[in-house]
Amino acid sequence: MARELRKAAKVSGEDVAAHHGLVKMISQWERGNRVPRERYRLLYLKIFKDSLGDLSHGMGLATDFAIRLAEVRSRAASLPDSGEIRALEASALARPRKTMTPAEIRALAAEAIAHLHKVADKLAELSALLPDPEPGEGKP
Repeated sequence: MARELRKAAKVSGEDVAAHHGLVKMISQWERGNRVPRERYRLLYLKIFKDSLGDLSHGMGLATDFAIRLAEVRSRAASLPDSGEIRALEASALARPRKTMTPAEIRALAAEAIAHLHKVADKLAELSALLPDPEPGEGKP
């Protein structure tokens, strides 16, 4: 296949990877680890069209299907498998959750309210530093 791709590229005046690189890429494409770039897809279609004549349309559809299947396989390979998902779920469930007592919740709420009062006081101080609006400007 690498030789055929190289021949088709030569006829159309395109550059392709070195032979050893092509062999590696073809292997990855066939396993679904990578998806061929558009120029290689077009070279595949040219090879099949030249060698199969009228059957090339069907081969073009099959090639497109194979490319799409390779893309799906490539994406699926990067997803965690069900065992990994179950392990993640189990670890999340196994973590102890800290529950707060009503007294702790009331104390936290009081602390937050006190902090908000301090923020409101600072905002009032800053507002006092602003000049009074000119007539017709209205309040900001």
